[in-house]
Amino acid sequence: MLENRGNNPRQLTKPSLGKGRPFEHGGERRIVTALCYDLIGSTRLLQLLDIEHYQELIAAFQHAAKQSVIAHSGVMLLEAGDGGVALFPNDLGAKDAASLAIRAGLGIVEGCARVGRDALRDDLHVRVGIATSVALIQETQGEPVAAAALAIATRLQEIAAPDTVLVSEDTRNLAGRSHAFVFEGTKELKGFADPEKVWRALGHKIDVNRFYAFGSLDGPFIGRESELSSIAACWERVHTKGGEILLLEGDAGIGKSRLLREVRKITRDQRSGLFFFQCLPGGHRATLHPLLNTFTGAASGHDDEPGLSTSAVAAAFERNGIRDAETIETFSHLLGALGQNQTLADIDPKAIRDKAHRAVFRVLAALCANGPIVVAVEDIHWIDPTSKDLLVEAARVVGQFPILLVVTSRLGAGIDWLDEATLTRLILRPLDRYETRMAIEARWPEQRQAMLPGLYDVIERISGGVPLFIEQIGQWISENVDPDTMSLSQDVTPSHLSAFEEILNARLNELGTSRDVARAGAVAGNRFTLQLLRALLPGLSKASLAKAADTLSDAGFLMRVRTRGHVAYGFRHALIQETIYKTLLRKQQQALHRRLFAAVSQDRPMASWMDTGTLAEHAERGGLLENAIDLYTAAGRESSSRSAMIEARNYLEHALALCDRMGEKQAIEPYQLAALTLLGPILTGLVGQNSLPARTLYENGVNIARRQPLEDQSRWFPIYWGWWLTGSDFRVMHDRALQVQAMLAGVDDPEIKLQVNHCIWAIDFNLGNHQETQSAIKAGLALYEEQSARTSRTLFGGHDAKVCGLGQLTLSLWLTGQSKASDTSLSKMVAFADRISHAPSKAHSLDTEAVSAFYRDDYGRLAEIAGRMADFAKFHDMQSLSGLALLFAGWAHAHSEDLDSGHAMFSEGLSHLRSLGAVADLPIYLYMQATLFGLAGKFERAVEVTNDAIEKARETGHAYWLAELYRRRAVLHARLNTTKEPVAADLRSAMEIAERQGAKALLRRARRSIQELGFAGQS
Repeated sequence: MLENRGNNPRQLTKPSLGKGRPFEHGGERRIVTALCYDLIGSTRLLQLLDIEHYQELIAAFQHAAKQSVIAHSGVMLLEAGDGGVALFPNDLGAKDAASLAIRAGLGIVEGCARVGRDALRDDLHVRVGIATSVALIQETQGEPVAAAALAIATRLQEIAAPDTVLVSEDTRNLAGRSHAFVFEGTKELKGFADPEKVWRALGHKIDVNRFYAFGSLDGPFIGRESELSSIAACWERVHTKGGEILLLEGDAGIGKSRLLREVRKITRDQRSGLFFFQCLPGGHRATLHPLLNTFTGAASGHDDEPGLSTSAVAAAFERNGIRDAETIETFSHLLGALGQNQTLADIDPKAIRDKAHRAVFRVLAALCANGPIVVAVEDIHWIDPTSKDLLVEAARVVGQFPILLVVTSRLGAGIDWLDEATLTRLILRPLDRYETRMAIEARWPEQRQAMLPGLYDVIERISGGVPLFIEQIGQWISENVDPDTMSLSQDVTPSHLSAFEEILNARLNELGTSRDVARAGAVAGNRFTLQLLRALLPGLSKASLAKAADTLSDAGFLMRVRTRGHVAYGFRHALIQETIYKTLLRKQQQALHRRLFAAVSQDRPMASWMDTGTLAEHAERGGLLENAIDLYTAAGRESSSRSAMIEARNYLEHALALCDRMGEKQAIEPYQLAALTLLGPILTGLVGQNSLPARTLYENGVNIARRQPLEDQSRWFPIYWGWWLTGSDFRVMHDRALQVQAMLAGVDDPEIKLQVNHCIWAIDFNLGNHQETQSAIKAGLALYEEQSARTSRTLFGGHDAKVCGLGQLTLSLWLTGQSKASDTSLSKMVAFADRISHAPSKAHSLDTEAVSAFYRDDYGRLAEIAGRMADFAKFHDMQSLSGLALLFAGWAHAHSEDLDSGHAMFSEGLSHLRSLGAVADLPIYLYMQATLFGLAGKFERAVEVTNDAIEKARETGHAYWLAELYRRRAVLHARLNTTKEPVAADLRSAMEIAERQGAKALLRRARRSIQELGFAGQS
């Protein structure tokens, strides 16, 4: 109940929806809703604009505002300059008046934006205030003599943020069914003694989801006293100790959503914000779908335009106080927003994951900057891998903030990934006998209370104490009990599990056409519109579908979801959708899925919230397997481009599983190869380049690719590349590279020929075959075409072929004694890498620069390069490059400044690279480590490390530094004063290997050591 404020009558408890009662002085008391709006900064606009242009702008704005008021049955009371006041009287019905006023207010905001766009101005903004109270209406004039609503609406408009609609507590209570709101806190309003609870109206700006759903959630809350006490204790600890995590678990229909609503009530007066995310059925493959669904139109910035824009992401984040550019950029990438920074697609997915983790921290910090908040994630048993990863990170750091993180899940859903977090776990059990009776009474028609005693036992028995079951069963019985005989239908089953399905079906059977609409909706999924329903049920008119949908909404099956000006529908509870879907025969399901797939495939804006993976699922359920395979593959490609590798893997492996279901058909092989082409790099990244799954995939892929026509071979070159890349060692890789060259000899594609040479030069260099390396580079780079390279650098090796070729040439030329030519090649590589601005290629270039300086023992230059590597790695989140920077910096520091601190830095870098599995040049790194041990006088340890390096080099064929490894071991043995034979043997090996490879630089080093160690002239 609200008390009087100021001098105006404001009493409003449970307003009557009928006519107002007479007032003793000749008027009537009626409930009215007032709306006040005002254009922001009109004085400034007057100074900026020509007077005529200003008048035209104001006139257009006022026209848009007035049209919105009139279109929603409002009455303009005052229109003055850049603002106005409107009334929505009781004649409309108090609830309808409040709802219409909010719709008008939101329409004014949209109208203002439209006028601004037409005038090419982005500084046109409006604020709206809405309030409801009792008013005194004169009989003669029909206008309010006194109404607190007018004054309160004015004050709310004054404190509203730009382009928002603030409403009073009374207005919010009346319009709770049709709109969603965010609590803005309790505000002091000028001229009023008591503070006002203020709400921001969201309306059709977001989906009205289950969290905001009206209906049973607004009924009396039965039981759960201990759970409420635990929730209150968690909230109290948030204020005193920091973040808390609350897990609500229970079977479907047990009341998790309703208890979540109680969390809202408990925290309402003390929180600065509430943020809700809903996981949806079937969303486990859709990247970040709980966040994506919070945007208007779910999957798009506009319901008739597919694709979420980066500007929409930025606007949504900034509205919530998140302005960090890197955070917005990272989430735009993960969401696949249009216009995103494409350089992020070139970054290693692990680096993107690290960026996202840091972004989570910054987001939480920004959200709670003004005080404690509640973050709720519902139904995490349907969560996707990326959202799960970020939720785990949020759980890890939430203790540092005043945040109550609430998650809900069904029992037995396998959420052990949250076990490491410190959380309060509440398992919701069925209501007991007493609570069940209370729930039945609360939902039973008042005029038929006398019938209850005879029905308690039946409802208790078949509901099992599950609140949703009680609601549906009670509703059905209240509709079907014979008032004269008080007997039940013989169809009621004594088992609550089967009864729920039977009773839902029985209730639907009583609704005629609405039953077919409910079934079609259950096939459509989480959301559907009348347009989509018409595609599924072509025999029904739009009017019939609208009437049926409204009937289902009134009966509690559906809820209305308003998005971008048109009405959509969704099931009030996922269990209702699941149960209705299961009642359909398989042939009925398949037919409806086929219709939906055909309609949406031809007109994607019809269901722009459906992503590619969802459409693929409809194709699969419709028995259209080839379409499903194609779409699952496309969904995998989309997920991969957003660095969502687990989701991409899930989509692609499912596509391959469907291929297997179709049997061994030659027609299906191109579909298999398309999925394998995308899945291969994902597996090598997630499981490892030399992992059995990756090797098996490429071996199977090459077997299939070989069977394809010659003219299609170039299409499947990524399969051949991956087969080469996953060879068990350098020798195997070399053999495969030559086989690929032979198999594709007939393919006349310059890019393919270039990449075949890319394979060859990369392996021949490591094998120490410098002549072959240089020949392959020369032949390959002659075919290089920069436009093709933009795609190829992502597919083949992750770096640009020209950068790689010039880099390998730089190193090979130096090793073969051509220092000046090596320097020239190095300069060309650096300049080209800088010009193309491809981050992984620049990292490749920096690595080559460092190795070149390492070869030359140029410690000063190496230290400078390592510094640039570290800066670049930090900026682009490249963990392996960061490890290399430490390793090379430590090597330079140990030689030029301090051995101990340099060695420690080097060891840290090597350890980091080992942890990442990024040790392709391990024999070289072990050589460096052995050298540092030798400088420290730890000769035995140095020999052990050198032995390990030589063994690994021989085992893998990593031979280009082998001569130097033998020379190093000879020097170490000499320092240990071992017998001359091991020293001489190692020196001979160094000479022989260097001569065989044509590595003149290493040959000179070996000869110098022979002289220094006193072996000159010895055979």
